[in-house]
Amino acid sequence: MITALLLVVTAFLAWWFFSPEKDRFPGPKGLPIIGSALSLPKERQWLTFEQWRKEYGLIYSDRPKAVMVGELVGWNRGLGYTNGPPNPRFRELRRLFNAFIGPRACESVDIQAVQEEETLKLLVRLLETPDDFLAHIRGINAAVLLRLAYGYHPSAEESDALGLVKIVGDAMDGFSLASEPGWWVDSVPLLRYIPFLPFQYAAKRMRADLERLYQVPFNFVKRERMNGTAKISFISSFLDEKNEAETKEDEDIINAAAASLYSGGAETTVSSLESFFLVMALYPEVQRKAQAEVDRYLGGRSELIWPRISDRPHLPYVEAIMLEILRWNPSVPLSLPHVAREDDIYRGRRIKKGTVVWANMWSILQDPELFPEPRVFKPERYITEEGKLATNSKATLTARAAFGFGRRLIIILSSICPGLYLAENTMFLTFSTLLATFNIAEDPDEDPLIYYEGFIR
Repeated sequence: MITALLLVVTAFLAWWFFSPEKDRFPGPKGLPIIGSALSLPKERQWLTFEQWRKEYGLIYSDRPKAVMVGELVGWNRGLGYTNGPPNPRFRELRRLFNAFIGPRACESVDIQAVQEEETLKLLVRLLETPDDFLAHIRGINAAVLLRLAYGYHPSAEESDALGLVKIVGDAMDGFSLASEPGWWVDSVPLLRYIPFLPFQYAAKRMRADLERLYQVPFNFVKRERMNGTAKISFISSFLDEKNEAETKEDEDIINAAAASLYSGGAETTVSSLESFFLVMALYPEVQRKAQAEVDRYLGGRSELIWPRISDRPHLPYVEAIMLEILRWNPSVPLSLPHVAREDDIYRGRRIKKGTVVWANMWSILQDPELFPEPRVFKPERYITEEGKLATNSKATLTARAAFGFGRRLIIILSSICPGLYLAENTMFLTFSTLLATFNIAEDPDEDPLIYYEGFIR
C-alpha cells in the first residue's frame, strides 16, 4: 500500500516538473498541488497580480479557488458564488433580482423614493456632524438596502431594535475576509476534511454570521406580515408571489437572494461613495466643473429642489465622475472568481475545464492604452466633443466592467450585475445632491493616510 502511494506521488511530481509546458500558461514558480499560494500576500493582492502581469504577460497561471467563501462559509447559496446558467437555482436568483431591482424596477416611484429620502437624511447628518461623514455614508446605504430587502427601517425600528445593522455588518466582514485569495484550503481543497485547522474555526464563525443574516430579517418580515404591518420589500414581494405556500427550498432561495442584494451593495457602494469625497478633495477643479453643471440645470427650475434620479440624462459630467470613480478606484479590484465550464484554447494556451479564473479588474481599469494617464482622475474620458456622455464608447463600457462580467458580453449591461442599476442610481443621486449642497475640501490640519485592506476596498 505504502509502495503504491509512493509511486503515485512520484508519478505526480514527475508530471508536474517535467510535463511539456507549451500549452500551459506562464506564471510564478509554484509547488505541486498548492501552486503559488505561498507567493500571495495577505493584503492588496491585486497589486501583486499586476506585477505578475508585467512579468509573465496578460494571462498567467496560479491555483486559487473559492472553497473558503463558497463552500465552507456558505456564500455559494447566494448569487455571487452559485454555479452559473445551467443551474436552476442561479436562474431563479437572477429572475428574482431582475423582477425587483432590474432596469424597469429601478424606475419605480417606490424604490426611487426610498433612495431620495435617505439621501436627504444624509445632508442633515452631514450638517450636524460633518466629521462623522464615513459613518453617515454607511448609515444611509444600509438604510436603503435594509428597507428594500426587508422593509426594515433602522431609524424607525427603535434605533435598530433587531440589531440588523450589526448582523449584516458581521456577515459582510466575513464575506470580505473569506473572499480574499490566500486561504490554504482554496489551494488544497482536501484540507476542508481535516478538522481543527485554524481556517475551520474562522469558517464556522463566518457561517454562523451568515445564517443569522438569513434567519433574523426573514422572520421579521414573516411576523410583520402576520400582523398586517409588512412594508413593500424584496422578501414580502416574493412571499406574496408564493401566496403563503412557500417551501423550505423557496425560503432558502429568497433568503439567499436578499442576502445577496445586501452583500452586493453594502460595501461596494459605500466604497464608491467614500472615493467621491476623496476625489472631490484631491481634484477641486473637477468639483467646480460638476457643481457648475448641477447649478445650471437646477437653476432653470421654478423652485428650490435637489437633484432626482430622473435627472441623470441631464447631468452627463456627474455621470462621468461616477464612471471614473469606478475605474480610478474600483471597489472590488479582483472581481469574483469564475470557472471554465469546458476546455478552451486561448492564445495557444489550454484552459482546462474547471479552471478557476480571476480577472484583475485593477489591471484592466488601469490600462494606459485604453486610459491614458490612468492614475489621473479625468471624467472627460467619457464625454463627447458635444458635451454628452459617450454611452457606448470602449472607455465607458470598460469602466462599467467594475460591476463584473462572466458568460455575458460586456455591452449587455443588464446581464452584468443584477444590482448595477440600483447602485448607479444611489451613486448618482448622492453625488449630485452633495454637489448641489456642499463644498468638499481637504482638512489643512490633517495629513491623510489612504490605506486599503480586504477583498473590498
